[in-house]
Amino acid sequence: MKNMSNILIGFDFSINKPSCTILKDDEYVFMSWPYDLPKKIREIYKESPLFLIDRTDEKSKVKDVSFKLRYEITNSKYLGSLIRDSIKPFIKNNSEIYIGFEGLSYASSGDVVLQLGGYKYMLMDILSEYTPLENMYTYSPMTIKKTAECSKKGMTKSDMIDKFKSLDNDFSKYLRDNEGLFKTRNGNWIVHLDDIVDSYYVLKTLEGEMSLSAKQSPSV
Repeated sequence: MKNMSNILIGFDFSINKPSCTILKDDEYVFMSWPYDLPKKIREIYKESPLFLIDRTDEKSKVKDVSFKLRYEITNSKYLGSLIRDSIKPFIKNNSEIYIGFEGLSYASSGDVVLQLGGYKYMLMDILSEYTPLENMYTYSPMTIKKTAECSKKGMTKSDMIDKFKSLDNDFSKYLRDNEGLFKTRNGNWIVHLDDIVDSYYVLKTLEGEMSLSAKQSPSV
């Protein structure tokens, strides 16, 4: 996308490990707000081209339903406000901002879905301070996988990370040059990397849709 006034943001949103990728002036910014990552893994990300934002919230262990609902509302406001304040330095006043989210899989169900939906709605409401809800889009996980060219049967998150590793941006280059840091003893990718990569492909899905819309719009 060549319109320098547009800022695109892709979110892989979850309650414990939300991440986003920002595209501003043809530069990618990677951010995340993980809860309770192991110290060793935190240090790996702190050394990488990732803005890893510290959180101060604590998980509630109270089982009382009324208390739990009050807690979730308070905590969702806290997390949404933290994300809003974190991305603020990367937003210009004269910019048009578009935001993409990854939606839930069709197999998702239960109280966890309701909880995640509540947090996401709160985040969208808070981010509407920066851009109208009409500029926010949600894409299915399969659509995100297609963007990454990893939608064939049997392909996994690991394949998406492998694709991402070969790209030309600061985080991909760092991952490529320091691959051993991001692998466990069993050869698997460390936790949270898939969330960061997903946010990038959400952004690329959004970017593709915006480019297609621009081509279809009649010239003035």
